[in-house]
Amino acid sequence: MSESPFNAGTLPVDDIATDAEQRRHRLFATADQLRLGGRGMEALHVLAAEIATSRSGERHRALLLGRLAQIVALEQPAIALAGLREALHLRLDAPSRSTVLALVATIAARTGHPDTDALLRDAGTAHAASGDQASARHLALGRAARSLAHGDLPGAQAVLAALDPDSWAARADAASIRAERILVQLGLGRHQDAQAATCQPPEATDVSLTGLTALDCLRMVAVGELPEAAALAVTTLSSGSTNLSREVRALLVAVIGEVRYRRGEHDDARAILRACLAEDRWPDRTMWTFAFCVAVRDATLSTPAGLLNRVVTDLHRSVRPLLPVPHFGPRLVRAAMAAGDTQAAGRVTELVELVSTRTPVPLWRALADQSRGLRDGDAGALRSAVDQLRTTAARPALADALLDLANCPRTRSGEAGDAAQEAAALYARIGAPGDQAIADQRCAALAATPRHRPSMDELPSRGIDALTPAEERVAEMLATGATKKEAARILFVSFHTVDTQLRSIYHKLGIRNRMQLARAWERAGR
Repeated sequence: MSESPFNAGTLPVDDIATDAEQRRHRLFATADQLRLGGRGMEALHVLAAEIATSRSGERHRALLLGRLAQIVALEQPAIALAGLREALHLRLDAPSRSTVLALVATIAARTGHPDTDALLRDAGTAHAASGDQASARHLALGRAARSLAHGDLPGAQAVLAALDPDSWAARADAASIRAERILVQLGLGRHQDAQAATCQPPEATDVSLTGLTALDCLRMVAVGELPEAAALAVTTLSSGSTNLSREVRALLVAVIGEVRYRRGEHDDARAILRACLAEDRWPDRTMWTFAFCVAVRDATLSTPAGLLNRVVTDLHRSVRPLLPVPHFGPRLVRAAMAAGDTQAAGRVTELVELVSTRTPVPLWRALADQSRGLRDGDAGALRSAVDQLRTTAARPALADALLDLANCPRTRSGEAGDAAQEAAALYARIGAPGDQAIADQRCAALAATPRHRPSMDELPSRGIDALTPAEERVAEMLATGATKKEAARILFVSFHTVDTQLRSIYHKLGIRNRMQLARAWERAGR
């Protein structure tokens, strides 16, 4: 029987200094060396063994548990889970055991492990018996991670709000708390709040800074600051920092690949993404799901590897990778439809709609409409997505939705041309010349298409039936007595959007005021 890696790498008692602080520094240095040498299991054992035998007081134990959590965060999920489960075989005291159980549950929740609920129950029971502060924090992080995996952003936000990353007791876990809060803010479309949250206090470590830098890069991709995102990602990735976790590297690779594709630099994008496609083991491949969501737009990479099915399977375990970058969900639907895989398109659409149900904000309503519009070829759903995305800061998602509307066969040619032109202009503003060229090609194709007489299937240009779904919603509210301000609030759009739609409604109905609108609506029996 081979020796367990947890029986190797321990420090002889004589080699450890008598003073607790010196011994702790020695342990930390040893654990770091083992981790950097690819011996993550042994690094975890060094710390867990000291926790099990330490008699140096509560503060010493708390610092050791904090370092254990940091090492876990830097390792692959499979190694972290195996290492922590081995640690549970040691003679840990009740507070330490409850913290390790909470760490196991948190990793399981982040990866969408099928045993997550059972592990969270076990961790909760252990915490109730010990009452330990550290286990309380990690249990909260685990519960928040489970909410994120199920697309319940408000639920995760409520759990994380009870944690104070600035307290001394939470110092070791502050980076994890901040990172989860930023992920929630990105998912809710609160990009300015997310940007402010990446500002770190002076005592921030390299580990926390690089993790928050990666999240800031994702924020830039989400709002269309593409050149800035690529520059920061390349700088961070090439810094040579030994504290870049595999997950952070994966995020940075995804950011660089995304920007290069949008620039039209496909060969460069493929070069940086190809290495990540080799990871096919679960749960370790979940770290690369962001990069996979970038690669699916390229048939050269995704088709031979069966990448789309892998991504869809993992997203059904956890939708976490869809949360920070809004356009990833519709992109997967678009890729599935292009590949003729309507089943995959339907599964992704259901996931996006699930998130929009649990997180009812304009951003996710728009993404659900866009995904459904792509799946069903529904121009009305795509129009609704465009209208709602105009109220958010997700400019790449808006540009993509405009181009989807322009490409939809059921969109009238004039409307399609306008949408393609706006998409091209927006791509130009965010620094995406590759996507701009695609939109320009669509503009040229539409301009070259001969005008034809409207068919019975096309919407008329005047009258109630000429209104778009978004205009119908506004018209109904205003015709029944709502003010423009009330309509904007209830429909989650801007006052300017309502005002613009009202002018279009007046034009299509041939009327001039609200009284005439109410009469027209009543005559139409709406």
